[in-house]
Amino acid sequence: MNRDEAKLELDATTLRPQDASLEARAILHSDAELASWEAKRRAFDEALADACAKVPMVAGLRSSILQAAYEKTLRRPLRWLAPTTVAAAACVLFGWTLLWPGSRAMAAWEAESLNTIAKVKHGLMQLDVHEENLDNLKKHLSLNECPCPSALPPSLAHLRTIGCKRVTIDDHAGTIICFELEKGKQAHLLVLENEGLCNCPTEGAPCFKSTQNWCYASWTHGSHTFMLATTADEMTLKRLFGLA
Repeated sequence: MNRDEAKLELDATTLRPQDASLEARAILHSDAELASWEAKRRAFDEALADACAKVPMVAGLRSSILQAAYEKTLRRPLRWLAPTTVAAAACVLFGWTLLWPGSRAMAAWEAESLNTIAKVKHGLMQLDVHEENLDNLKKHLSLNECPCPSALPPSLAHLRTIGCKRVTIDDHAGTIICFELEKGKQAHLLVLENEGLCNCPTEGAPCFKSTQNWCYASWTHGSHTFMLATTADEMTLKRLFGLA
């Protein structure tokens, strides 16, 4: 694989960087110019995701976004982006807004948590650490004073992990741990410090909910509130708690 082929592959997997081949990623780490380009692409995607979280779903949203993008390009062209990239970015912006899983019907922390988990799933937020073993991840979290789960559904302990990401939800410190399920599906566990957190779940059994193509469970244990979310079906989620 040459540099141009690696760039093409990295561009095609910008929202799912873990899907890029090892060869493409190796070239990325050894080529400073390619790394600079990739960092700009990633920053652009993350900026789009943050902007989408604040866009209400209103009539005429698509035309408004495209018009605003066109006018902004006229005033201040993005010289490092090709015209096709600008057009693609507008499409991504519109599509992501439609797929944003959080809603105003949820508690503020709940909507922000699910949106943040979705960003991690789609590669819009990069994992801090890649690690396949849960115990090793928990050691890393403890050493770095990140929220770390002390009690988990038993089934999670037997799953292969992908990595973790330190996050902030409603001004509360949190950690997202990614687990690999069967058939390529993932489950994402948010561990959130809950002191002063409004409308968090009460202690006890998890509460199961669904929105768009996501199923999730939330519960509280001691000083932590948890959310376990997946795009797998509700039966798969409940099996992780031994309920199906």
